Amino acid sequence: MPIAITRDDEQRRITVSVSDPWSVEEIAIAIDRQLAEQVWAYGTLYDLRGSNWVPSEADVLWLVKRGQQQIARHGARGPVALLLDANNQAALLRTYAEYGAEHSHLTIGVFDDPSAARQWLAAHHHA
Repeated sequence: MPIAITRDDEQRRITVSVSDPWSVEEIAIAIDRQLAEQVWAYGTLYDLRGSNWVPSEADVLWLVKRGQQQIARHGARGPVALLLDANNQAALLRTYAEYGAEHSHLTIGVFDDPSAARQWLAAHHHA
């Protein structure tokens, strides 16, 4: 399964583990699930270490626009951490994350260390 989602109510965290092949539509479905389960304010860890695929610029723009619409309808989303391998694609994904944060008013952090990502989410948690 390309995308596996786990929910930790005690930590108020959703973990989305991504492996190839996957699509931005599947990420959108995971986001919709957070809304349906009323955990929009939970921190979300996207673990992309199992993937070598990088979405296109058009795909990222689509996700950002969709995120803007969701935030306008449902209010601020919890913090988002991206966990990446330190490889050539990480720089492009980091650029995409910065763009998404700037244009969707999200709190986004990019990490290559799982422990650092979890600590950052805990520190940026919205009550």
